[in-house]
Amino acid sequence: MLALFSFEILAANDIDNIRFPEKNWDGQVLNILIKGPAYLDKNKEYDIPEPSANSSEVTQHELALLRKYAAEARSQEQVSKILTEAQPGEFSEIYLDEGPINPELKKLCYRILKFADKEIVYFVVNYKKRFSRPRPSQLAPQLDLVVPNPGHAAYPSGHATQSMVFSLILAMIDPENEATYLEYARNIAKRREIAGVHYPSDSQSGQLLAEKLVQELIKVPEFITMLNETQERFKDVKQ
Repeated sequence: MLALFSFEILAANDIDNIRFPEKNWDGQVLNILIKGPAYLDKNKEYDIPEPSANSSEVTQHELALLRKYAAEARSQEQVSKILTEAQPGEFSEIYLDEGPINPELKKLCYRILKFADKEIVYFVVNYKKRFSRPRPSQLAPQLDLVVPNPGHAAYPSGHATQSMVFSLILAMIDPENEATYLEYARNIAKRREIAGVHYPSDSQSGQLLAEKLVQELIKVPEFITMLNETQERFKDVKQ
């Protein structure tokens, strides 16, 4: 059984007031809120639950779990993947380059995944700003991180959302390998927890948001056209 993290180092009345610091927000991330999506309705609300309070037993348990991951799950292979997935640049490209994906499918999917990423990232940042959840190391300063905390709040996880959106799209193009793609997305999210920069509930909320966003994407004519074209081209490649 995991030992719960103690908040004794923090004043009890201040724990639930801790948020991700405004001064630490990356300006480029905030610009995403100004630009917004090109096709999806930026005002649409998705049913994403609020994160648990900082002082809650749920959060304490999550912090204890992250400490366990830090002690037991940071193999050389995992750390190498964490560093690769955290590097700057288009995450859709990192996802395709590093994933267990048919090489021919990779070539076909850069365009559609970039399209999707540009549409969904607004909603990820919007909820991050709304909830302003502190990073785990703000509540557990002794938690060693594999990578620095990103310049935005924790909830929901962007990596979890993006990788699940990409995997759900690939599953529509190559349904035979759906399980492989979904497992890949879940592994990416889990590695962010192993890195110490996300709570497990950040991952869960990101994956939930991803499912809802894909349901909206398939209502966008431009996306459907791109999806149909990619599906047909992949069928030709497989023949």
